[in-house]
Amino acid sequence: MKAQIVTVVLVMLSVACLGAEEEAPGIDDFAAVAKAVSDSVVIVEYELKFDKGEARGYGWQRNGGELILDERPLELEGFLLGPTTVITIDPMLPPRFVEGIQVRFNEQRLNAEPAAYVVDYGCMLLELDRPFDGAEPLTFNAEADPPYFDVDYNLEGEGWTVSVSAYSENLSITENGMRFIKRTNTGAVTDKNGAAIGLAMGERLPADGSWKGSPLKWAAVPAKEMAEHLNKLEEHAAAGLLRIKLNFRSPKAADPRLGYFRRPDDDDSATERNVIGVLVAPKTILVLAYLKPKVTARLEQITVYREEGEPVSAEFMHTLKDYGCFLAAVKEPLGDPIELREGKITDLYEKLLLSAEVKVQGDKRVVYFYHKNLTGFRLGRHRQAFPEFHGQVRDLFLFDLKGRLVALPLVHREKATVEERWSSSRETRLMPAAYVRKVINELPEQIDPGNVPLSEEEENRLAWMGVEMQALNKDLARANNVSDLTQGGETGALVSYVYPGSPAAEAGIEPGHILLRLHIQGQPKPMEVKLEEGLFARESFPWNRLDEVPEQFYDRIPKPWPPAENSFSRVLTDVGFGKKYTADFFHNGEVVSKEFVITQSPKHYDSAPRHKAEELGVTIRDLTYEVRRYFQKKPDDPGVIVSKLEPGSKASVAGIKPYEIITHINDKPVMNVKDFEKLAYGQKELRLSVKRMTRGRVVPIKISAPADKEKKEEVEKTE
Repeated sequence: MKAQIVTVVLVMLSVACLGAEEEAPGIDDFAAVAKAVSDSVVIVEYELKFDKGEARGYGWQRNGGELILDERPLELEGFLLGPTTVITIDPMLPPRFVEGIQVRFNEQRLNAEPAAYVVDYGCMLLELDRPFDGAEPLTFNAEADPPYFDVDYNLEGEGWTVSVSAYSENLSITENGMRFIKRTNTGAVTDKNGAAIGLAMGERLPADGSWKGSPLKWAAVPAKEMAEHLNKLEEHAAAGLLRIKLNFRSPKAADPRLGYFRRPDDDDSATERNVIGVLVAPKTILVLAYLKPKVTARLEQITVYREEGEPVSAEFMHTLKDYGCFLAAVKEPLGDPIELREGKITDLYEKLLLSAEVKVQGDKRVVYFYHKNLTGFRLGRHRQAFPEFHGQVRDLFLFDLKGRLVALPLVHREKATVEERWSSSRETRLMPAAYVRKVINELPEQIDPGNVPLSEEEENRLAWMGVEMQALNKDLARANNVSDLTQGGETGALVSYVYPGSPAAEAGIEPGHILLRLHIQGQPKPMEVKLEEGLFARESFPWNRLDEVPEQFYDRIPKPWPPAENSFSRVLTDVGFGKKYTADFFHNGEVVSKEFVITQSPKHYDSAPRHKAEELGVTIRDLTYEVRRYFQKKPDDPGVIVSKLEPGSKASVAGIKPYEIITHINDKPVMNVKDFEKLAYGQKELRLSVKRMTRGRVVPIKISAPADKEKKEEVEKTE
């Protein structure tokens, strides 16, 4: 195929297999080999197309959309093995992205169809509709004498180029004893006459020489048999890869003073999510959803949608501590589970596998089936090997030819102190199923007891140390001589108040201590303390202008006191109650360490008991520790705080404002919401003693709503 050979690249290397007295091959030898194989080299062209807005490519040509827009095909090298048989690299393109396949030799183009998929080397066989004129299939002689030559065919800037170089032997041996020849390119290995010793189609060739000889002897799956495998996989996936709907309680409104912010793509506030679940036992489903403890706390319902039959409910079981998933149970068996393959994932290097691309789009489960080859691995946590190959892995499930699940898309759950709260995404990896199988078999050691659904009352529980803190800055760090310990004031927090009886008080912490970092049990990285100030953190609450705020904006008014939940308390909560940690403080010119156990805080504002007085249109809450601290209230001072007002309600019309404190009803003290409910019930007129900071007033409100008999009985029972 003279017209196709634009350049013959001649690389004169030493040949390991030559004898000491033999002359190294020269330019004429390289040219002769190039000429001998030129009539056996072809170009395989894939005409690509968009499908549902998507396109696929391969390798460095992986952006199929660009190829389509450039109006050119995806081009790969190929070799003629017979008059109508071509071997080529398998681009692993699902048929929905391929308009057609043609093979080019000189100016001739012939249509081709997949004939078989080679099991070991990531390549495939194509069948032409007729032979090429003037082409010659490769001849093979595995026993030919050296010297040997590498013949590669590559698409470069000038076009397709045949490169010939001296073949050099090498050997790689892995720590588990695997022996292979490492390749940096694919192509033919020939003798000096151009007869092929064998084809080097993979990046690793068996050291035993079994790759030599004609590839027609290699193990392969015929196209018809592959279609049968995929049909079986489709049935298997329909029963074992299921759509799962998760329903959550609505989250509380975001506090603008909160010490950290949601990521731009964070769906933690969603009340419904549709995800994929893997049936790993007849009554057990592995739900592939990365839920942080605060989100799992709101989980209310799990619904499993089968291919056939009515949806069924499932019960939450456990969150796996190292993976972004959890286990759920159904009451009745759902069918044959997906078998998780055992064994090392590295044993499947360049092996032919089946794939299921499973997506949930809206409330529809969409699945595409094809095949894949693993083209590489990388080491991750605990030296675990994760497969890599060209293409998207977010929705991909890999199976072996026996239908066992090889790998599934999972997010590795980061430790609480390591997770980047500003990150825009989490990396989904193809997680070897053997790792997941091992974790499931080692329950309960592998579960996170703190990442579970909670009641609405428990949902807002928080960990605490019992301190109020101020974020450091450059000036504060310099004034306190901790610039070198706090990255110039970028980390660290100044203790401004210590709650009596708190863990911090018991440890002897005092105002003026500077908290530097935490060393938490089970966390690989010390947590540098860094308080992120919210939008209104430095602004004083406009108490003197509260009367000017229109009632439709009451819900947007930030709380006047620092929120109990900030980046510090959130991390401790996510780590889990009961875990031990060491806190480093700077005090009196030295760093001192204090031992703590993560402890649940007393009720805070967002978790406080509350009561909605329907007839008044007001919701009130108990005074909690941080609220009493802000208003300088003693534990035995009466009062409940106004947390919400309905626009146009009696309370709003009477002039009640958010965050005011109601201390008395009809001259009787109100200590909590229960007192408020009892004292307000059945009254025709209320005199509310209201305090706004230090200023007090009495607000009269007439009640016209008739007494509710059932409500009266309920209130009387609580007295």
